[in-house]
Amino acid sequence: QVNEIHARVAVLNRFTELGRPLTQVTP
Repeated sequence: QVNEIHARVAVLNRFTELGRPLTQVTP
């Protein structure tokens, strides 16, 4: 479902705002 994808992207965006490098976690 698209809603789940947007929800995960929103969470990743919050982490990126904190300035934490999640480049290794993201596919």
